Amino acid sequence: CIRDRRWIVRLRSPDVSGKDREAFALWLAASPLHREAMDRMQDMWDDLGCLHEMQPQQEAANAPRWWPAGVAAAACLVLALFVWPLMVGEDITTLEYRTALGERAGVTLPDGSEVELNTSTLLRVTYSEDERLINLVRGEAWFQVDHDHKRPFHVDAGAARITALGTAFNIELEDEGTSITVTEGVVRVTERGATGARAPATGVLRANEHMHASISGLQTAARADTAAVLAWQRGEIVARGMPLAELLAELARYDETRIIVGDPALGLLTVSGVFQPDQPEAVVSALEVALDLRAMRLQDGSIRLLKANQ
Repeated sequence: CIRDRRWIVRLRSPDVSGKDREAFALWLAASPLHREAMDRMQDMWDDLGCLHEMQPQQEAANAPRWWPAGVAAAACLVLALFVWPLMVGEDITTLEYRTALGERAGVTLPDGSEVELNTSTLLRVTYSEDERLINLVRGEAWFQVDHDHKRPFHVDAGAARITALGTAFNIELEDEGTSITVTEGVVRVTERGATGARAPATGVLRANEHMHASISGLQTAARADTAAVLAWQRGEIVARGMPLAELLAELARYDETRIIVGDPALGLLTVSGVFQPDQPEAVVSALEVALDLRAMRLQDGSIRLLKANQ
């Protein structure tokens, strides 16, 4: 009970930090007993009228049942980024982080590692005494890993396992495989899902190198255009001789507006420039000028690109 009251006081403090909120979320989810304790505290405070002194009545009515409304408000930033742990034991914790279409978010993992999530990304994080295992279920994320030689940092993404060797790197899950780009340090990439007929392939990537992994295996490391790869962190798409069809597929990752080509041949046209994916109308206007196209707005809200003379 004393511990529960301390959480309430701590989270209502004007000096509460992001780490305080995350620590509370982890504590609350670590055991059903913690949630029950918060229920009891809320019942007690209701009886004493304390909640009415702590926040407006309407806020209390909208709060989750298992914690006081003031605490719910203090922890809202945590709830916006992950749901409660999927599995919790004495030495294992699994968290889930996600972003919606068009959203980006930065989070600090329990070990101090930093992660930036791009649009429509789902990340599961499982920490134990022996390892830090990340599962990139969908989307794209950039990792700045805090070194811990006792607990290796692995990211499973599609056909690849990426092991950090004290580094920063970007991973994107694509329809055709996994794209890995190292921005700092070194990572080891190991093939996942290899049959028993051969040992899994493995490779090493250094800063400013890129590799693609798929069910066919690992490609040879190549020089990376890291500025273009990380443009999403600035809210941009950098196209350098990019086929129009590929650019439209990139735009679809960030916005619900469907932009389609009326002639498949148009999708082969190449385009260069810097585009803001959250401004599809501006992108369409730029494409009309650059590629001599005409945009037709359809009743369902989609946009069809045609040759200007059609």
